Amino acid sequence: MKRLVCMLAVLAVVFGASLAAGAVSVEGDASYLMGFGDNKGQGFAAHAKVELMAEVFADAGFSYVTFGEERTETLLTLGGLYRVASEEDLQIFIGGGYAMLTLTEKGDNGDDEKGNGIFGKFGFTLIPGPKMTLVADVGYAPRFKLNGADDAVSLITARATLSYEVMENIAVQGTVKHYRAGKDIQSGVLIGGGVAISF
Repeated sequence: MKRLVCMLAVLAVVFGASLAAGAVSVEGDASYLMGFGDNKGQGFAAHAKVELMAEVFADAGFSYVTFGEERTETLLTLGGLYRVASEEDLQIFIGGGYAMLTLTEKGDNGDDEKGNGIFGKFGFTLIPGPKMTLVADVGYAPRFKLNGADDAVSLITARATLSYEVMENIAVQGTVKHYRAGKDIQSGVLIGGGVAISF
């Protein structure tokens, strides 16, 4: 629980620092997620993107997923994005950052397994219709280091969020999220929904 509070504090600091620095824009969303199909995982995720200056953004993401009585997985990403293209209904971003993954086995002998690594990221924001926004991104860390593993593995994260504005700066949204580290660690397809804000 302490780790969870710590990660949420990081996202709050990103928001707070952006307001203090007079950021151009702030976007954020929070979702409750459940596993699809055979996957029994469930949890929640939060993301924040802050425009620090023209075309340059700070970007943070956090997810906490529990898999029944077996384990919990916490994924935190911190980084930056550069907007390479901007049209009326489409924006394209590239960037990167640092990812941290923690696996905690449940039970008396539960041990934490931790991983970290540098990732690259590609994403876009699309306006498919009035009051609707689609945000999608993919991150890839080619040499993600897990303690206990002899060799580095690759980490892949993917997310898509479709939101509908219900009042000024506030929207309801649906999210699909997936991450995988090597062959043994994967979230499956997580789906859910929540709220999104922008100002």
